[in-house]
Amino acid sequence: MEILFSLFLIIAVWQQDKPKSIEDFQWKNRLVLYFQSESNTNLSFTDSLEHEIQDRKIIYLIFNDSLVSNHDMDFSDEYLSYLQKKYKMGTKKDCWVLIGLDGGVKSRVEEKLDWARIFKTIDAMPMRQSKIRNL
Repeated sequence: MEILFSLFLIIAVWQQDKPKSIEDFQWKNRLVLYFQSESNTNLSFTDSLEHEIQDRKIIYLIFNDSLVSNHDMDFSDEYLSYLQKKYKMGTKKDCWVLIGLDGGVKSRVEEKLDWARIFKTIDAMPMRQSKIRNL
């Protein structure tokens, strides 16, 4: 019985650690929300791209038939639908949104995901400039 209780407690604590909304990332990570217009469009992530994403503290959420991310989270279906309505804004095209560490929208672009543009935008931000100077 004690083993079952301990297992339940571990699972409960583990579940609480997963973010339940994008606000849980504020001041910790930047977010890229990518809404694909076509189903099953594959994106490839090279090791160098993954390194650039990690270096800039980016969590990406790719909305398609299912959600793909580089972070484990516990978003409800209702919350995912809310995010699509709020940030996709009804567009039928591909669309990506960059959300800064402060939780504010820094860019919203209706085109295919453009990591070079995202990195350039982030690298121009004051907090990123400060980090680069301190390296």
